[in-house]
Amino acid sequence: MATVRRQLQVGMLCATVAATTGAGWLQYRALRIETNELEDTQLRQLVNALPDKLASDILQMSVEDPQEDFVLQAWDADGRLLYDSKPSAHVQRHDLSGYSVVEQRGEAWRVYGGRENGRYVQASQALAVRDHMAAAIVLRTGLPLLAFIGLMAILVQVVVNRAMRPLEFLTKALAHRSPAMLEPLPPDGWPGELVPVVEALNGLLERFSQSLETQRTFVADAAHELRSPITALKLQLQLMERAGNDEARQLNFAKLHERLDRTAHLVHQLLNLARVESGPARQDLQNVDLRRLACDAVADYSTLAESRSVDLGVEGQEAVYVRAEPDSLRILLNNLLDNALRYSPEGGRVDVIVQQQGNGALLRVNDNGPGVNPADLPRLSDRFFRPEGSLAGGCGLGLSIVRHIADNHGARVGMANREGGGFSVSIEF
Repeated sequence: MATVRRQLQVGMLCATVAATTGAGWLQYRALRIETNELEDTQLRQLVNALPDKLASDILQMSVEDPQEDFVLQAWDADGRLLYDSKPSAHVQRHDLSGYSVVEQRGEAWRVYGGRENGRYVQASQALAVRDHMAAAIVLRTGLPLLAFIGLMAILVQVVVNRAMRPLEFLTKALAHRSPAMLEPLPPDGWPGELVPVVEALNGLLERFSQSLETQRTFVADAAHELRSPITALKLQLQLMERAGNDEARQLNFAKLHERLDRTAHLVHQLLNLARVESGPARQDLQNVDLRRLACDAVADYSTLAESRSVDLGVEGQEAVYVRAEPDSLRILLNNLLDNALRYSPEGGRVDVIVQQQGNGALLRVNDNGPGVNPADLPRLSDRFFRPEGSLAGGCGLGLSIVRHIADNHGARVGMANREGGGFSVSIEF
C-alpha cells in the first residue's frame, strides 16, 4: 500500500513533469508560429530579390541554405524555366499569387509565387524543414528544463521529508503509549493540519483511560462482591456436612438454594453491567415501540407478581417509539420491574406508565413500597449501593444498570419518593 510520503513525492514529481512538458509544448508551438512567419518573409524576399537580368547575374546567385533548404524558380511568359536553384528537388510550378501549402510526392511544401516583369517567380520550402528547425531550437532551450526537473526532484524529497517530520514525531509519541501510560499529547507545536488530529487523539486517550479505570473499578468491585457469596456458599456446605439429621440437612439445602440464587443473580447483573457500560453501537439503534417492550416485560414478571399478590400493569394505549437498542431497553425494564416487585409489599401495586412527551417519550415505574431515605437518593445508582436497613434481596446493581443504559441513549433518569408512600423511577427519552 502506498504511503502518504510516496504519494506526495510521486504526485509532486508527476505534476512537475507534466507542467514542464506542457511548457515545452507551448514553447514549441510559439516557436513554430514564429518560424513560419520568419520563413514566409524570407520566401517573399527571395521572390522580390531575383535579378531582372537573369542571363548575367543568376549564375552568381545562390539561395541554397543547408538549414533552411529554399528552392527558387523562375519561368518566362511562355512558360520556359529560366532558373531553378535546386533541380534535384523537382518542385513543380503552381501559378500562385501569394502563399499556399501544396502536396508534392507525399510531402507538404510552403510555396510563395508572384509575377514580376513578365516572369513567374516561385519560392518553396518543405514544411518538415521548419518543423526540424523549431524542434532543434526547443531541444536546445529544453535542456535546462530537464535539469530543472532533476532539481525539482531533489527539492520535492527535501520538502516532503520536512513536511512529514511532524507525523513521524506523532507516530513515535503514540508508539510509546501503553495502557499504563495514557498521558495526552502536548497540544502545542504541531502544524495547523495536525492540531485537530492531536486533539482527537487526546480525546480518544482520555476516553480510553476512563474506560480502563472503569474496567479496573468494575473488576475490583466484582471481585469484592463475589467474595462474600462464595464464602457463604462454602460455609453453607460445611454446615450441611455437619448436619446431624434430615431436617437440618433440608434446612441447609433450602438456604444453599437461596444463596445460589443470589449468587446467580449477582453474576447475571454483573454481566449486564459490563455489557451496557460499553454503550450500544450506532448500527444497533432502531425505532422501538416502548409500550410494546413494557407489555412484554410485564408479561414476563406477571407470575412473580401474582405469587406476591402484586397488581402489575401498563398504563397507556398508544404506541410510543424511541430510537434505541431493544435488548438494552429490555434489561432496563427488567431491572426496574425487579426492583419495584422486591420492595412492594404483599398485595401492593406496580404501575408501568408509557406516554408521549413532546418530541420525546416518558417511561415511569411506580410502586407503593416503603420508599427510601431522602439522603440516599443521590447514591441509588451507585454500584453495589443498598440503602441501610433494606430487607429486600438484591445486589445493588439494578439502578446502576438503569442509569448506564439511560446515559447511553441520551435519556434522563429521575428517582423520587411518592406522596402518600412508594417510590417512582422515570426515564425521559
